This record gives sequence, C-alpha cells and structure tokens, in this order.
Amino acid sequence: MFRSVFTIVGYCCQFDIPYFRAHAGKSTNYVSGVEITEALNVMVDVQKDSLASGYLSLYVYDHQDEITLLDSPITLTPGAYFDVNVYLWAIDSSPFVAALPMSVRKCIAASDERVSAAFYQGCMSHLILRRVVNHCRCLPFQFKAKTLGVEDFPSCTWERLLCIYQMIEKTEVDIRGIIADSECYQRCDYVQYETEVEFIKNHRLSTVVNETSSRVSVHFADTTCMKYRREVLYTWDQMLANLGGIFGLCLGGSIISLLEIVWFLLDLLQASVKSLRKTTVTTPNTNIYHLRKKEIIRRKLTAFEPRLKFLN
Repeated sequence: MFRSVFTIVGYCCQFDIPYFRAHAGKSTNYVSGVEITEALNVMVDVQKDSLASGYLSLYVYDHQDEITLLDSPITLTPGAYFDVNVYLWAIDSSPFVAALPMSVRKCIAASDERVSAAFYQGCMSHLILRRVVNHCRCLPFQFKAKTLGVEDFPSCTWERLLCIYQMIEKTEVDIRGIIADSECYQRCDYVQYETEVEFIKNHRLSTVVNETSSRVSVHFADTTCMKYRREVLYTWDQMLANLGGIFGLCLGGSIISLLEIVWFLLDLLQASVKSLRKTTVTTPNTNIYHLRKKEIIRRKLTAFEPRLKFLN
C-alpha cells in the first residue's frame, strides 16, 4: 500500500492507488471515499527527535504527475488531527483544439511530442533546476542531463545537495522572471486537485491522539465535480457564416452578392481591355500636289463642257 519513493523534496512514503489496486486481492471492496467514515485514515509518526524541523509535509496530487517545486504541501505537526477535503475539477478539450498549433491553443495535447514534462508545474520545475544545476555543476534527484537540457554533470553527492537546496530557494525568489522567459503550457486534458485542511484540536476528538503522532483523514469533499470543455471559438465555416450574416444585416446583401460585384467588375475590366485592343487609329494617306499658275488657268478653261457636242 505504501512504498518509498525518491522525489524532488527527498524520500517520501507514497500511497500509490494504481499500485495498491494492482497488488490488492480480488475480495477488496472499494468505496467512493466521500464521507469522513470512508476516508483514508493514516497515523503519521511525527517525532521531534527524529526530524530537524519537527513537522512533516503531505502532498495530494495526481498519480500521473510528480511532486514539483510549485506544489504546496500540507504541514503536519505532532499531536494533531487533520481532516483533508479534496476538491477537483477537470478540463476536457475537443478534437478541434488538438488540430491547432501549440502556439495558438496554449496547451499540450496527447499527440504532441513530450518535451521535458507535459504539464505546467513540471516544466517550471525543470527551468528552475536548469539554473540550479548550471550553478552547482551536478545533477540532483536522479535527473538526466538530457531531460533538463544541461551538460552531462555527475550526480550530486550529499555535500553538494546543500548547494542545490540553497540555490532552489534563491531561484524561487526570481520566479516571475522565469515565468516571463518561459513557454510552459498545461495539458489540454487534465484533472486539478485542490485541498482544504481542517485542523481539529485534541479535546474535540473522541480518542486522544498520541503526542508524537498525527492523524490524517483524506477524502473527497463531494460526489460531483466541475468539468470544463475547451472548444475552438470559431472554425473557418462558422467564421464565414458569421461574416455573411453581419454583411447581410448591415448592407442588405450577402457573401454571394459581394462575389457577384467582384465578378462584374472583373468582367467589365476584361471587356474594356478587349475593346481597346480592337480599336486602331489609322491616318489617311494624303497626296499633296503643287500646281503652277498656267496649269490652274488651263484646268479652269477646260472645266466647262458644252451641252451639245457639235458646238465646240
């Protein structure tokens, strides 16, 4: 049911639900886990002598993800009872969203190549660790150089982990600059878990909690959840239909009328060009004669023809 895993915050005792279901017997009955009577009750031994800080951190997250630097833990103190209510909401994307480029949809689809981590928190953690690794010159938490996009440094020793944690605290102060320079996107389809913790004092409990232990009850707050749908606002056919409707409403026409006007103008232009090519301006051939004065008098005299031929 519980197994030890090495995370970015150190070694953790993880309750892995898929791992538990794979190794549980067939006679195991599963409940919804909504009521406090159906909650996952855990007794955590928080001894001040064994812990330098005197408290433990509890993370609630999806089994597909990993603990990142941006996740907020629940602080467990000795001799207390914590009632953890888990709220969740989901986002589902349509196939039209996955068809858009990543720069337009601003999220990572299942068909995209998984670069670094396919979620926002993991991408931001990798950017933080990239700066830390380049400063401390070693790879912490079993990360690979190819995953972080850094040089092939050796693994960090226990002494070098002090440099890692100190640089993580310094880098998180400048988190706004990292966000401004990054292009980290969330998954297009994901489930978001949010927790609400109620601290119950010892005198309100029916059974007294050990002073060195803490009791934690983790359960869902409600049987329902809010689900959002990510859709494309306008496709090409919808945009064309909307433009046609607006054009018809404002101008009394349609897209077809606009196409007809363009076709008429093109046809008129073509007819004008053809008429200009057929019409040619020809200059008439003129013969210029220079007559002398005697020739002019002779032509005037011979210009009269008698009515009767015998009168000459």
